[in-house]
Amino acid sequence: MTRDRDDGESAEGQFTRFFERHYDDVRRYALRRLGPDHADDVASETFGVAWRRFDHLPKDQPLPWLYGVARNVVRARSRIGGRRAEVSLPFEEASALVPTEPDTTRRVEERDEALRALGRLSDKDRELVMLLAWEGLELAEAARVLGCTTATARVRLFRARRRIEGLLDPPPPAPAHSPTAPRVPVEKS
Repeated sequence: MTRDRDDGESAEGQFTRFFERHYDDVRRYALRRLGPDHADDVASETFGVAWRRFDHLPKDQPLPWLYGVARNVVRARSRIGGRRAEVSLPFEEASALVPTEPDTTRRVEERDEALRALGRLSDKDRELVMLLAWEGLELAEAARVLGCTTATARVRLFRARRRIEGLLDPPPPAPAHSPTAPRVPVEKS
């Protein structure tokens, strides 16, 4: 891949700019899924694939393609290590990897509660929510990463949101009547 492109810049020069533009995003993606011990390796493998396929990857929006490759690398590493297929860190540990500003106790509790709810989603739904919320992708881009249609991703997102809302919102309180107290019927006039 040493030939010059139409604009005179070498493939290596273009790939270097491409790498510098997207490396941090791919590393953060891996960091949130496998932790600091494996993030650099996943990013490296992802860009190794990108180098080999540089002439064929989508130039207009390469980040969803890179996330798809990184997702496959994460899944392969998870299978090899016998961990869960999508996200190997418990969300309590993963929350420590997300950069935050100083938290109040309530914000920490809310974040932990949200991460527990996220952890109760199916692997596919959790990955979709993480691509949208943590990676900042649009729905169509996240669908490309997951290998499904935008319509399928939209349905998954709708269901995931409902499930998260149900997990975060406490059930309504039970009626405040005592089983031993007599009920007095109210007469209508």
